[in-house]
Amino acid sequence: MALTCLFRAAVFAVCLAGTGADPRPVIRTVGQMALLPTGMAIGPHVTEVVWKRLPNIRIAEYSKNNIEYFGTMEYKKRVTFKVGKYELEIRDLRIEDTADYEVIFVTNSGSEILTRVRLEVYEQISGTQVKAKNITSICNFFLLTCSVTLGNPTRFSWWKNSEPLGNDSIHYFQENRDTVEIHHSGADAGIVYKCEASNPISKNKAEILLKDICEHPATGLRWWVIMLIVIVVLIAIIVVLFIAYRCMLSVTWAELRAGWVDWCREDPKSRASFCTFLWNPKSVTQPGQNNKMNRNEMAEML
Repeated sequence: MALTCLFRAAVFAVCLAGTGADPRPVIRTVGQMALLPTGMAIGPHVTEVVWKRLPNIRIAEYSKNNIEYFGTMEYKKRVTFKVGKYELEIRDLRIEDTADYEVIFVTNSGSEILTRVRLEVYEQISGTQVKAKNITSICNFFLLTCSVTLGNPTRFSWWKNSEPLGNDSIHYFQENRDTVEIHHSGADAGIVYKCEASNPISKNKAEILLKDICEHPATGLRWWVIMLIVIVVLIAIIVVLFIAYRCMLSVTWAELRAGWVDWCREDPKSRASFCTFLWNPKSVTQPGQNNKMNRNEMAEML
């Protein structure tokens, strides 16, 4: 009896020591299926198997020929426990499925055997592009940033023409290497900078010509160019409004003048004073000869 207990303790200690090893990664693409292996030969002496997602999220449990799944209904539809080799199948993979998984075997002797496996899920990288920003007025300093429109890159690699780029006197990488600070002189305008965004399942490249950065800055127009454009636009709006106003005023005055002339012609004697005022408002304030002159002028116009 003592020997049996000692043997079980030794087996359990060995198995626990093995759990400290780095998990062997299973690498898959979003939407694919992953089969998580046990990584060991299992005999018929196994009575219970438990799959977990670390730190302690139970996924499936096998005991007495019965399988029980845990988690949401949506998650249960994506996982299957394989009885033959005690493997765990996960379908329709997502980025959030990336994790360390643990399987625990319980033998008919009561001992436990633990093993772990890591699952890494990635999205295909596409749409890599390099953009320049913070360009100085003489274009002797700027930042190049590498980005992607789709995917989850884990590494960024840079080249200056065909040579790998590293930190030196004119190049300095920021922490995750997606951005590099560049100091240069006008003598190297023909240089091409290239960036490659990659992850374990895909990679994608982009490049930018140093000459294009300085001739067509990616940061946009200078502030004084923007101000000039705004001023020109405002002047154009004012001119258009002024012309429209003058046209409207001219048409309205012509229509009113034609109506007044017709009205004055209907009864020129009784309406002489008012019609004279319409043509020359100041004339009504002067009695006598001035009024006669204005009436004569009005008669001639009528």
